[in-house]
Amino acid sequence: MTWTPKVSVVMPAYNAALYLDEAVTSILNQTLRDFEFIVINDVSTDDTVSILDKYERSDNRLRVYHQENQGMIPALNRGCRLARGKYIARMDADDVSFPGRLEKQVEYMEKHPEIGIVGTWLCVERDGLAAENWCPPTSSKVLKWDNFFGVCVSHPAVLMRRAIIERLNFYRPEALHGEDGDLWLRANSITEFGNVPEILLKYRVWHGSASQLLSQSRRDTHVRLLASFVKEFLNVEPPMEAVAGLRQLRIGPRFSDLRQIRLTAAFIQKLYEKFMKENSVDAQERREIAWDAAKKLGSLAVQALRFNASSFVSLFMQAVRIDYRLVYPSAIMRGVGTYFRTSV
Repeated sequence: MTWTPKVSVVMPAYNAALYLDEAVTSILNQTLRDFEFIVINDVSTDDTVSILDKYERSDNRLRVYHQENQGMIPALNRGCRLARGKYIARMDADDVSFPGRLEKQVEYMEKHPEIGIVGTWLCVERDGLAAENWCPPTSSKVLKWDNFFGVCVSHPAVLMRRAIIERLNFYRPEALHGEDGDLWLRANSITEFGNVPEILLKYRVWHGSASQLLSQSRRDTHVRLLASFVKEFLNVEPPMEAVAGLRQLRIGPRFSDLRQIRLTAAFIQKLYEKFMKENSVDAQERREIAWDAAKKLGSLAVQALRFNASSFVSLFMQAVRIDYRLVYPSAIMRGVGTYFRTSV
């Protein structure tokens, strides 16, 4: 009888020897034991192959496949198509999954059948030094709102229902360098998202990591894909300056053009009004989304102050109309103008 694992862990590997031992053992040592570990080696030229061979000989849950240098998306798609589990978990060859990650994500999915994709909170390490924790929202509707501004779950930390990724026909080659954001945008209309509110993965950013090397390319790709998603949502052709502004609010840099600030603010207002109209949200979700929209508009108001006071007043009042809490002293002290956070 063919063994059908609960989880299939899919990990591409390309010249990953530096951190590969730690990444592989972090999966093999998971508290949940019912999984297969599929690694796609994309014709590495360092010690990746010998390291993988060592682990494949010692643990029959690990299956290594080799392919001619085709890149990330073919590697991901091959791994996902080979997967036999009910769930597919992602893993990167330079990250570390904490021991309870898979067990807690599966437990979450079993309790929430409406959720198709679940991530976790992360600790981010930059060039060997602990930098910050990334703790995205956990509410499914708040995460869908978050999709307008950046990724709502971290790709190497997700666990997905295999049926969902098959329905989406896996990763699209045209989304190169933005394959995760593209997948979340397409999934937005067919499933719900969640995050386990616990730090269960160490995400590495270093000089040789894909996220570091392809940073600008990823941003450009995400803006292009987001524009298509927003066009479908609003049924209008979005101004690219405003779409880029949505992403800019999350990761910077500061806006240098008052026109772009105004376009982005008007765009956020439209998105907010339609999103709240079309989504059934509870009181807490409404409160969280309103606060987030108001903070973003407040940030734009503060940046507009560099150009003229009247623009600041107009945008700030627009923000306050969405959420009056923005005028509280505590909100002002926190500085809505610094509403930038790193997306991973």
